[in-house]
Amino acid sequence: MNHNPLPPDDSWESDAVWRLLDQSPMKTASARFAADTVRLARLAVDDAPWWSRLFAPAPIAGLAGVTAALSFAAFFWLGPMSESDAPLAALQSAQAVAIQEIAETETLIAAADHLDDFSDKELISLIGF
Repeated sequence: MNHNPLPPDDSWESDAVWRLLDQSPMKTASARFAADTVRLARLAVDDAPWWSRLFAPAPIAGLAGVTAALSFAAFFWLGPMSESDAPLAALQSAQAVAIQEIAETETLIAAADHLDDFSDKELISLIGF
């Protein structure tokens, strides 16, 4: 526990650090201080982490181009699917209709709880007008 009384308000002027600063010689900035500082900041290279280089625009564009080329090659090599090869989905079954109604109800409840998150057009489309 500190038993020393609190110093008066002008105690910062008599502080040992301030006395040392008063005794130190004054340094002035050169005429090119700002230009040198900006040049050093531009020359300082910040190494980006490896994962951010993967998401840079150039690798993403290359990846997108390779993916598009592979998909076109697969499409022309395998050929388009005929209607008989397409998988059949039973979207009109009773279970699918029940799941759709539950999803719509949950979306309406979420919209009612957070009205500010939805625009007027979105709310109208949710209601079904």
